[in-house]
Amino acid sequence: MSSPPPGLWAPAPGPQLSSLRPQDFCEPGHLSCGDLCVPPEQLCDFQHQCEAGEDEQECGTSDFEPPAAGGWEDASVGRLQWGRLQAQESGGPGAGGSGAAAGHFLSLQRAWGQLTPEARVLTPPLGPSGPRCKLRMAYYFHGDPQGFLALVVVEGGRREPVWQAPSSSGDWKADTVLIGARRRPFRLEFVSLVDLDGPGQQGAAVDDVTLEDCSPVTATEKDSEVSCNFERDTCGWHSGHLTDAHWRRIESRGPGYDHTTGQGYYLLLDPTDPPARGPGAHLLTQPQAPAATQECLSFWYHLHGPQIGTLRLAVRREGEAETLLWSRSGTHGNCWHKAWATLHHQAGSGAKYQLLFQGLRDGYHGTMALDDVAVRPGPCWASRRCSFEDSACGFSSSGQGLWTRQTNATGHASWGPRTDHTTETAQGHYMVVDMSPHALPRGHVASLTSEEHQPLTQPACLTFWYHLSLRNPGTLQVHVEEAGRQQVLSLSAHGGFAWRLGSVDVQAERAWRVVFEAVAAGVERSYIALDDLLLQDGPCPRPASCDFEAGLCGWSHLPWPSLGGFSWDWSSGATPSRYPQPPVDHTLGTEAGHFVLFETGVLGPGGRAAWLRSQPLPATESSCLRFWYHVGFPEHFYKGELRVILSSAQGQLAVWSAGAHRRHQWLEGHVEVVSAEEFQIVFEATLSGQPALGPIALDDVEYLAGQPCQRLTSSQGDTALAASVPTIVGSALLVLIVLVLIGLGGWRWLQKERSCPSRAETAAVAPGFDNIVFNADHVTLPASLTDPQ
Repeated sequence: MSSPPPGLWAPAPGPQLSSLRPQDFCEPGHLSCGDLCVPPEQLCDFQHQCEAGEDEQECGTSDFEPPAAGGWEDASVGRLQWGRLQAQESGGPGAGGSGAAAGHFLSLQRAWGQLTPEARVLTPPLGPSGPRCKLRMAYYFHGDPQGFLALVVVEGGRREPVWQAPSSSGDWKADTVLIGARRRPFRLEFVSLVDLDGPGQQGAAVDDVTLEDCSPVTATEKDSEVSCNFERDTCGWHSGHLTDAHWRRIESRGPGYDHTTGQGYYLLLDPTDPPARGPGAHLLTQPQAPAATQECLSFWYHLHGPQIGTLRLAVRREGEAETLLWSRSGTHGNCWHKAWATLHHQAGSGAKYQLLFQGLRDGYHGTMALDDVAVRPGPCWASRRCSFEDSACGFSSSGQGLWTRQTNATGHASWGPRTDHTTETAQGHYMVVDMSPHALPRGHVASLTSEEHQPLTQPACLTFWYHLSLRNPGTLQVHVEEAGRQQVLSLSAHGGFAWRLGSVDVQAERAWRVVFEAVAAGVERSYIALDDLLLQDGPCPRPASCDFEAGLCGWSHLPWPSLGGFSWDWSSGATPSRYPQPPVDHTLGTEAGHFVLFETGVLGPGGRAAWLRSQPLPATESSCLRFWYHVGFPEHFYKGELRVILSSAQGQLAVWSAGAHRRHQWLEGHVEVVSAEEFQIVFEATLSGQPALGPIALDDVEYLAGQPCQRLTSSQGDTALAASVPTIVGSALLVLIVLVLIGLGGWRWLQKERSCPSRAETAAVAPGFDNIVFNADHVTLPASLTDPQ
């Protein structure tokens, strides 16, 4: 619907913008309705005191048809003002936002002033409002690049912009703006600046303004429900208004399928959405009354993408500071994960609480999603994953020594690692026990016991990262308690500066606990630390080996800021993704199989990279690393590269690489590994040319300690070599014939072109051939094939 030029807008007959006037028998400022006198503080509070709702009639909601104007009052000073106008039959839109043939709307007009500040129009004082409060409207905006139309919330001395017309056009459009929970008094204000004397039909107008769901009183029991699968609505969850980004109930984007039914609804936070200008988005409940002293909140979450950021869960209680219950950072694969958090309430206090999910973005690549939130009385089962970043995860300390949750953020920790394993920063948290004689005498024990884990339906692998001090602290023992207690692991070596991976296979048909026991050796300034516990289905893999069907098997994909802060991801061909990826994995050869993936298209020119790192591995005279890789770049045009690096205290050594000349198939790679000291294997994905959508994927990584690759290759390749001898001989003869023909053709061409200078020194590589140089530890593509033209 087009709008008339400003010259065709004419003032409508009838009263100007007005406000309600009190009757004589009520005190000044009060409103009379029936036998009631409504005081000023109850006017426009989104609750009807009058039977006919007179106290809420001029409180912002209006179609601007005479005589009412919704209480909007012009507060402009200068050459622009707001006023009610009527659409004209000739040259006009034929309707305002309401669609009426001679409808009225609120419009920007010329005024008699000389200054040119923006024009302002405000509601009366409003509130308090509820968390679902929103404003619906139709609007028209057409102006030059310096012009704008915006909605501002005026609260106390603060002005908060909550909406701005996204672009200039000559049509009426509709939009909805979240106002959220606000204290009284606050006012809504439309602000605009347009050059009405400029070229074209420049102007600004609003119509059909409606304030909905603004009552601070919960209307129905449904509006306060925490448990929700989001199939019909968002139940008792609502978006916070303090950020520009919002959680959206959606069906067909992000993960591609919901968790409940596989084809239903879930909540999505997409950091690439245009409104996502702020750092994150809030999702809150209504204030809740505790149903028991302990409640279990469970939910399913989805974190996927190379720059996804952090998802946090917190609780707010009346009169208390916000408490963090749970958080996850970085990509967790293109799949849904279940999480739990136990809510602890003080018995008999009656204090209500609010739950808050907060999505904190770390870039523009990835999606966050939530589904199937549920709350029930009683504590949760022990979590399958614990990083100790938010809490001790229900672990309890006993014995003579004391396990404590610690961070070295101040740099003054008396004992313990300088950094944690989760974030690899001094700000990260871990559990640590002081093993010095004054804290834990020689032979004494400090125990760290988990909450109850639910029974296992199949064997599982419990992995954890531990850190032993350089000075011998003693022994770390791992026990599983089911009907009785069984020791499953004992560790007493590998002191140093590195975190190391421990793993135990667990089978338990009943509820069970895991117990970590530190047995002291009586050495001063010694300690044992724990971090990043993870319980996954299936047996534990060999060190640095993984088929990626159940996870990363101890491989770390933590983003490094010095490399740009990007992460490898975990995915499958069957999972919808916004990035290209292999259609099948290598392990199963199906779209249901999993692999690790990095999309180099998110990298900028200049060679930033993403690392996938193994656990620390002992020195080796000769071991073999075998793996399958998949590179999907456009052939020859981009310098995408996959490298294998051995990283140790002495530095980094590149031992293998493959570039963009391979694509769209799984290829085998193997590397002879030799290191005189402890080391880590690093897979590096990088892009040194122009950005392009080029996925690099890995699968079936196998580290064979003490087994040289040459022995494995020769023992497994003899049969294949013998069987292919006729083929090799035939191919060699064919190549020889082709070379002879090319030589003869070249000789004849030179005979014809004797007058031209020789081109031997400037000849380029023949089109269609890869002039690839193979070295013992490097594969290099020629610049003529990889440099952008």
